Amino acid sequence: MRPIIKQAIITSVTAVSCLYITEWFKLPQGIWAVMSSIVVMQADAKATISASWMRIVGTLAGALVGGSFLALWGYHIWVFGAGVALVVMICALLKLLESYRIAAVTVAVVMLTGGSDSSWSTAFYRFLEVSFGILVALLISALFHPSYVYERLRAAGIKFYGKFKK
Repeated sequence: MRPIIKQAIITSVTAVSCLYITEWFKLPQGIWAVMSSIVVMQADAKATISASWMRIVGTLAGALVGGSFLALWGYHIWVFGAGVALVVMICALLKLLESYRIAAVTVAVVMLTGGSDSSWSTAFYRFLEVSFGILVALLISALFHPSYVYERLRAAGIKFYGKFKK
C-alpha cells in the first residue's frame, strides 16, 4: 500500500474514532479532540509521540494561563493580549519552542469561548478534549505501527530488568 494512502486511512480512522467517542461521552466540544488527533497523527509512531508531547504541554500551559486570566480579570482585549504574550514567554523560558503556538491558540480558545461557562470549566474541558484526541491518536498510531511500539517497550523492559540484575 502506498504510504500516502495508508496515512489517509490512519488519519481518517483516528478522526472518526475521536468523533464517535466524544459524542458517546457527550463532551461539550468534541471538535477539539478530533482536530488534535488529526494534527498530531504523523507518518510514524515516533513522530506522533513527539507531536503529541508538544501539543499536550502547550495545551496545558494555554489552559492554565487562559483560565487564570479569565477568572481573575474576565475578558478584555488587553487581558487577552497579555495572556497570549505571557504563555509564549513561559514556553520560551521553559525551552518549549514547539509548544508556544498551541499554547497561544489554547489561551485564545479558552478566553474567547469561555464567556458563558466558568473560566476553569472551559479550560478544563479544552485540556481534556485535546488530551483525549491525542490519546486516541497515540493508540491508533500504535495499532498501525506496532514494530516501533514493540521496540520501545522491549528496550524499556530490558532497562527495567537490568536494574534488578545487578
